[in-house]
Amino acid sequence: MLSFQGLAELAHREYQSGDFEAAERHCMQLWRQEPDNTGVLLLLSSIHFQCRRLDRSAHFSTLAIKQNPMLAEAYSNLGNVYKERGQLQEAIEHYRHALRLKPDFIDGYINLAAALVAAGDMEGAVQAYVSALQYNPDLYCVRSDLGNLLKALGRLEEAKTHSLECDFSLSLMPSKAPLYPPLALGRPYTLALCWP
Repeated sequence: MLSFQGLAELAHREYQSGDFEAAERHCMQLWRQEPDNTGVLLLLSSIHFQCRRLDRSAHFSTLAIKQNPMLAEAYSNLGNVYKERGQLQEAIEHYRHALRLKPDFIDGYINLAAALVAAGDMEGAVQAYVSALQYNPDLYCVRSDLGNLLKALGRLEEAKTHSLECDFSLSLMPSKAPLYPPLALGRPYTLALCWP
């Protein structure tokens, strides 16, 4: 029988590999053992989001917030639910709240930028992408999306600069570098490896 830590690591690996059914089953075992564990709650929120069970995702994000009102990742996950439902203003508010709690939360900036693009606030999205790059200048997908957005806004010189930086980053990128999924989907956040 696996320890709590071992089961948590297994659930996280299953989540990362896309086996959401197994990840959920193991997370539910963990949740029954420790119903207040915010890492478990975040992982359950993320699993349900990936399966498009938005009500359940919101439920587990809300439980995580009740346990820790300073948990930026839970607000971002809840923002993803609102964005998926087309409630862009609520999504933007949740992403901004997450960033107030954790100003270096890169996924929060990425999610905020995607919601701002969906809401038609292109300049706000540019600023969100720029903020993400201030914390990690090597994010290929962010550079690429920022370059495409600048090009769409007619800011071709800036777009060209980001495109060249993106190409340079790609040339240096090790095979294990973080490549993120399409940003329009929203990036659910988990703390599955942060068990006590």
